[in-house]
Amino acid sequence: MRAEPITENERWQRIQAAIVRLRSHLKGRTEKQFLTDGVLSDAVLMQFSVIGEEVRYASEAVLAKHPYPWHQVRAFRNLIAHDYYGVRLPAVWAIVQHDLPPLEALVGTIINTEFP
Repeated sequence: MRAEPITENERWQRIQAAIVRLRSHLKGRTEKQFLTDGVLSDAVLMQFSVIGEEVRYASEAVLAKHPYPWHQVRAFRNLIAHDYYGVRLPAVWAIVQHDLPPLEALVGTIINTEFP
């Protein structure tokens, strides 16, 4: 464990790194592969957990300046962590396809504007 807490910039860098890893895991993969490969789906869910955990501890001031349904990001992390068998993989695939791109863009904006 680290002796000192991470900085806000480091937190957002971690979120961005988790998105990059998630994308890397899914590169060239189909929905069918995602739904049937337990190692792949576990890897993707782990990165979503990292994103949600980091958002959970992100500065409320930064979150407020950048409107997004942050509560959904945190709630998704909680679902993965506490109701793992309740996670519906087709819904996760839909999140990757439709919700991740705007989040990815916003995280980039936050890093560029808040921590130039």
